[in-house]
Amino acid sequence: MFKKTFLPAALIFSALTAAPLTQASDTFDGLDAARAGDYGQAATLITPLAMQGNPQAQFNLALMYHSGAGVVQDEKEAVALYHKAAENGSSQAQEFLAVGYAEGWFGLPHDAAKAKYWYQQSQVE
Repeated sequence: MFKKTFLPAALIFSALTAAPLTQASDTFDGLDAARAGDYGQAATLITPLAMQGNPQAQFNLALMYHSGAGVVQDEKEAVALYHKAAENGSSQAQEFLAVGYAEGWFGLPHDAAKAKYWYQQSQVE
């Protein structure tokens, strides 16, 4: 349902606009691969950016782990990457965590305080 249809589409439309110029080629190549449905290649290109701390790459890789697009589906890894991305300033990841804690999704406990915290973080510009 949600995981199978929404997450790959979200990955495709989640642009890596904050990437430094040195990462721009891999960033756009990764997005092109995802748009073409080659999630394995997208994961290969996006993973190094995520490991270097790029919050948008971390968020996109989390989406891939969440849905199993190009990588083995792993909700715990997805949640860890959502947290890394959120801590690095991704408002998208912050919103995912706010909803996750509010609803008890993604294996997260219901936690109103954490939901409120991540929602507030997503509103900071």
